[in-house]
Amino acid sequence: MKSIATIVLATTILGLPTLAIAGEGWTGFYLGAHVGPTDAEVTFVGSTESDSSTAYGLQAGYNHSLSNNWVIGGELSYGTAKHSIGGDPPWDSDSIRLKFKTGYDLGTTLVYGILGYVNIDDGLDSEDGTTFGIGINYKATDTIILGGEILRDSVNFFGSDLDVTSLLFSVAYQF
Repeated sequence: MKSIATIVLATTILGLPTLAIAGEGWTGFYLGAHVGPTDAEVTFVGSTESDSSTAYGLQAGYNHSLSNNWVIGGELSYGTAKHSIGGDPPWDSDSIRLKFKTGYDLGTTLVYGILGYVNIDDGLDSEDGTTFGIGINYKATDTIILGGEILRDSVNFFGSDLDVTSLLFSVAYQF
């Protein structure tokens, strides 16, 4: 299902009419919101359990266009979702990510890779880990950016591996 959603997102974004002003670039601060499906998988000793949910949150960042069509940037995001693993009642899972992004400017479209830090807090414990993924942004206007990311967060909770995969759709305003 995720691969179909990714193909639909990429086709939709790339197929949108070009509304952005050519040559505006990707340099600048932005602020936005995101939402999308998320899958959490916990590997206990000898067994694995998983749960699906919907994540939503906010992000703020800065991109800088380089002279050779490459773009570098950083983003701070907050997200939350409800998960239930092991028969437990649903609990809030909050995440804070600090992402470093490098991508290629295709005009009104930016494709990029992500590597960064994540902190996941389930209300009982807070653990640090890594996040990585890929993304695509489309400038619908000179200030409105539509996007999508596939992220993988990995942390260790109480000796168990927690991996969270998210497909996040975003809208942002570039200053």
